[in-house]
Amino acid sequence: MTDDQAQPMRIWQGIGRIVTAHVVMLRDIGIFDDSVLAALLTALDGVGRAQPPDLSSTVEALAAFDERLDAITPPGAVGAATVGRATPDVAAALGRIALRQEVLDVAIPLAGLRQALLRRAAEHVATQMPAYSGSPMTQPTTYAHFLGGLIGSLGRAGARLPALHGEVNRSPLGAGMMVSTAIPVDRERVAGLLGFNGLIVNTFDAVAAVDHLALLAGWTEDVAASVRRFLSDLLVWLRTEPDSFRLSDHWMRSDPALPGVMFPAGIERLVGKAREVEGWARYARSLAHEAGYSPLSDDDAMLNSVCDAFSGLRVLLHGTEEMFTSGLEVNRAYLANRSGRGHATSEDLAHLLIEEEGIEPAAARAITALTVRRAKAEGREASGITPEMIDAAALITLGRDLGIEFEFVSRYLAPRRFLERRQATGGPAVAATRAYLDQERLRLEADQRWHDETVRQITAAEGELDRLVQGVFAEAEQTGRA
Repeated sequence: MTDDQAQPMRIWQGIGRIVTAHVVMLRDIGIFDDSVLAALLTALDGVGRAQPPDLSSTVEALAAFDERLDAITPPGAVGAATVGRATPDVAAALGRIALRQEVLDVAIPLAGLRQALLRRAAEHVATQMPAYSGSPMTQPTTYAHFLGGLIGSLGRAGARLPALHGEVNRSPLGAGMMVSTAIPVDRERVAGLLGFNGLIVNTFDAVAAVDHLALLAGWTEDVAASVRRFLSDLLVWLRTEPDSFRLSDHWMRSDPALPGVMFPAGIERLVGKAREVEGWARYARSLAHEAGYSPLSDDDAMLNSVCDAFSGLRVLLHGTEEMFTSGLEVNRAYLANRSGRGHATSEDLAHLLIEEEGIEPAAARAITALTVRRAKAEGREASGITPEMIDAAALITLGRDLGIEFEFVSRYLAPRRFLERRQATGGPAVAATRAYLDQERLRLEADQRWHDETVRQITAAEGELDRLVQGVFAEAEQTGRA
């Protein structure tokens, strides 16, 4: 069964569970007795097992469900299941149940990608590479530190999921059309039976709210954009410095017209998927922002767009995890060689002069600028700077030479030494990077615990409702035998 075929059945069965919880609550508050409840539950079981009709909207599905339910309900109980409920609150509840499941479902591939990134980063805490700011190379870094930007972004996204789930997992049931009902319904009871964390208290808000849709759409857009930005940068690396990273054949495509050229088609597809997700999310947000201030008669377009964004995001996260797990190889030697070019470490010459020679910062920067300018004019990299060049610049700036030894200069300007000195929290030094990765692992473990506990809570609520129904059936059977 395809997802498109399964969706009507999920809606149909979702209506059945909502109505089941509602009629159990009506029995609990004394609207009708156990015999009527048993009759309604029997009819609900029959309707829920049947193939849903081919309908185009949730509103039509609700009407068809109630029509079928009344058709097979015994005469004395016909219409009892609709007491104290209406189409808007049931439709809103269906949407929130679908969205809370989307949040839980997307948490799995998000955690998988974060885990894959953490594993790769742990393998490359000392792998040097150049870092760019726009076009020019600015400083050396490590591949682990480079991955840290995406790890941090996805970590924050994961940390937001509990709050987002808490926003959406609130029950609108009992709101009726918008002003609730004269029946003394127990809204909390229904919410608990369906695994909601609580209520949307104001009954107008319960059926008119769209902010949760906009929040979830915005979250999917943010996550997709974070992944896309990284993948797009990786494509730039593959185009401009093809020896820096290698992709397995599965991620490449050849062209018969250019037999010697391979294209990173797999990553390009992921970038395209990310843009799709962002488009669905923006469309959903625009619908939410333009919605009128009134109960929603049919918010299927908004809900479907958000669900499409979540579905696409799962594909994107799974695919990106696969790329990091088995598709991408880092050319350590090439990147290490590139990390020392373009005078990326020359700024530390000023630090040497300040820390070791006691020269004032302004003078140290002036000596550094003169030295680097000369080195570039002579076609030298930072590794080619000599004490004589520094002395010549110092003579112009200070009126004296410094007599720094060559070995001392190389210790400051070598990329490895440059990185070793960046030990501030979150820096690229090995110890600082490992500490950061440890923190992110702890955050990932906490997010996974939340996911597992939330699934258990919802499953327990579903189990309680099922046990109640079975108990009613068992009691009715015993009464019939007596």
